[in-house]
Formats: sequence, structure tokens, C-alpha cells
Amino acid sequence: MLSQWDYTRPISGLAMLFMAVLLLSVAPVSAASNKTAEKVVREELPPQTGTFGPTFWDRTMFIADVNAFVTLSHLNGAGTLGGGQLNAVLAPVYRFNRSTYFILMYDGHYYRKRDFYSDEIGPKERRQFMAHTVQPTIRKDFGKGRLYSLSPSVFYTATYNKDIDSAQWQDGLYNYRDLGASLQFDRRALLGKEGSLSLTAQYYKRRYPNYASLLSLTGLDLRDPVTGQSAINTEKNEKDYHGILFKANYTWMRPIGFSWETQYALLYKDLDDKEVVGSDGVLTSEGEEAYLQTMDVNLWYTLDIGGGLKLGVDLRGGFNRSNQNYYDGMQTLTLADDVFLHAYYDYNLYRIRPNISYRLATYPLTLSLSYSYQKTLYRERKAQNPDGTYKDDNQRDWEHTFTFGLQYDFNRNWSVLGQYEHITADSNNEDERVYRYDYTINNFSLGVAFRY
Repeated sequence: MLSQWDYTRPISGLAMLFMAVLLLSVAPVSAASNKTAEKVVREELPPQTGTFGPTFWDRTMFIADVNAFVTLSHLNGAGTLGGGQLNAVLAPVYRFNRSTYFILMYDGHYYRKRDFYSDEIGPKERRQFMAHTVQPTIRKDFGKGRLYSLSPSVFYTATYNKDIDSAQWQDGLYNYRDLGASLQFDRRALLGKEGSLSLTAQYYKRRYPNYASLLSLTGLDLRDPVTGQSAINTEKNEKDYHGILFKANYTWMRPIGFSWETQYALLYKDLDDKEVVGSDGVLTSEGEEAYLQTMDVNLWYTLDIGGGLKLGVDLRGGFNRSNQNYYDGMQTLTLADDVFLHAYYDYNLYRIRPNISYRLATYPLTLSLSYSYQKTLYRERKAQNPDGTYKDDNQRDWEHTFTFGLQYDFNRNWSVLGQYEHITADSNNEDERVYRYDYTINNFSLGVAFRY
């Protein structure tokens, strides 16, 4: 039957040796267990919990979920990079009364490893990244049994990139800043004590402080002879946008048996001064807009074998729709070979991720294994040959990720984590003069986790 490990039980030397060999043969957890900062706080702060009394310290509690790793990251054709990774959720909580909380949440991430990110056209390499979010929140529990919660908040996010072209954190071309507000509604024990519903509405303004359009960097001042307005400066901040995000999440979770979680998300992006390009390559008066929708369904079944055997599959489907087109001048002076691609940024995406984890009955060791297959299908974007000329086929991208992880719990607060991750990306786009579509990355990590 499912057992809770007795942390006072002595560990034999053979068991310690076995554990050490396993941990060193693989490596560690990526952005760890895929839990969001909001989920961490929600799990640690259910209704009617925490201290409550007349003094400040009676009303205060602290939530922490931190993991730190040393890493080795190898990219084919580029060698091995030593680095590290740090993820931290820190949240002091003050309880005004039995149903009202103030939560000051910090969510931070840093890594130094081989990595690729998309600039919406293609994958670009970066070696260091960090993000910091501060989100003060008021949570009000109400209703019978305080099963309902309403949580308004504001937040600020700052990200920093060190890609292969930037030496300083502040120089990253795709550094961005988010400032926004959010309202979250939670309903616990919905359709049974195992069920919970979460609805979120969010608005934010994203700004890229280092990103300016190529036209604005020319130094030219091409003005309309009638209005006198500069045609160049209209797209100076072409990446900045206003975002509206809606999320709906329902979770049905049992310690033994079938559990599931589903989440739908809709993101609307209204770009500040990015205009739609016409079929003649000239900017129109229409502003760019985009809609990104995703649907996640995670299913798992926990068997009462040993310390617990969990079999699961994670499914994702999504699509992006934008009114923006793409005009390729083919880096030539003549217009004869120019190519216009309608709905260049529209794509459909799906991913399947079967996974298994097993916790030993005799030692607090959990082994996990997963494989992820993701495919992105562009609706109108054509794949390219190595010289940049276009094929007849639409572009298709694939990504395969194999992950093996270990977690050894020393006690209820401290764990040792290990993970090996193998990522293979492929595409029928063979033009790698600027972007890299085909690559293989091996990540090895070893670290510790602390939860309080």
C-alpha cells in the first residue's frame, strides 16, 4: 500500500551508494515540477489555515519553494557549457482576519545553459536568461466553508537575456518588461471534494526597451509630403503590445486512482505601432493583432504499488492567428524575386507527453521518465532551401524531448534532485543563415530543493 517514508529510519551504506550512482548517472530537474508560482501558493495556503492571533507574528507565515542546480549543457556543433539554474518562489503572507490575506509573491528564475527561444520567425540561441516577477495580492475567502476565493493583484515582470550577441544583461535585444493587473476566482470542492476551479482575467503592457525597428535605426527621416509624419518612426517600438489573458482551469485530484487537469487559455495581443504589411510590401494603416489559444489536458492514474506508481499523459493543442503578413525582399535590389506570404505567423500546434513516475516503498526515492513530441504546422509560411529560396511545402517544425529524473527526499523540506534531458529539434526549413532549426541539446543537472 502507499506508504509515507519514516525520515528517522537509518539508511544503509549500500542504499546510499545506489542512490549516489543513480544521481550522478543522470541529472536534474528543469524548471522543476512545472508548477506555477500561483499553484505553489495555493497549495500552501488552503482556506482556514495558518496562524491567527493578536500579534503581528501570529498573523504572519512564509511560503518558499526553491531549487538550485549545477548543470552541463551540450549543443551539437557548439560544445559543452557549464552553468547552473535557480528557481525560487518566495511569499510572505499576512492574515488580516480569518478570511483575508495579503500575499507578497516573488517568482524568480535564472539559468546558464544552451537554449533556444523564438522571435516569432525562427529559433535563436541564448546562453543565459533570468526573469523576476513581483506580485502583491489580496485574497478574500468567502461563502459556506470559505470554498470561494477572489484574488485581485498587480504585477511587474522583468526579463534579461544573454544571447550570443549580447555581453551584458541590459543589452539583450529581447529583454522585456510587463506591468499589469490580474483578478483570479477560485472554487474549491466543485463537483466533489477532489475538484477545484480557477478562473483568471489579466491585463498587461509589455515593453521591449532595447528593441527598435530596423527602419528606425537607419537614421533616415522619410516624411509624408502631405502630413509631415515620419513613416519610419511609426514602427519604432514594433514589439511592444497590450495583452489580455483569460484562463480557465479545472483539476480533479485523488491520491489513488484517476486524476485529471484541464486548462484553456486565450491571449489577445494588440501591438502598439506595428502595422500590417500589404502584398506590395508597403505598410497599411491596419494595426497588427494576434490571438493565441491553447488547451491542455493532463491525465494520470496512481496505483497503490510500493510508494506509488503514477502513469500519465499530457496533451496540448493550440493555434495562433494573426493579421500580419510577411514580405521578403530576398536581399536583392530587384523586385522581380520578392515573395509575399499571407498570414505568415498563423500556426497550429499539438503536443503529447506520456510520463511515468515511481516512488520506492522502502526509501524516499522517486524516479520519473517522460517523452514529449511536439509538432508545429504553419498554415501559410513556406519552408526555405539553404539559399533562402522558397519551397512549395508549408513549414513544419518538430521537437522531441526525453527526460529522466530522480528525487530523494531527506525530510519534508529538503530534497536532492537529478535530471537528464535530451532535446532534438528538426524542421523542413533548411535556411539556417540566421536561425537554427535543426539541433540536439543534452542537459545534465544535479541540485537541491527546499520547500517551506
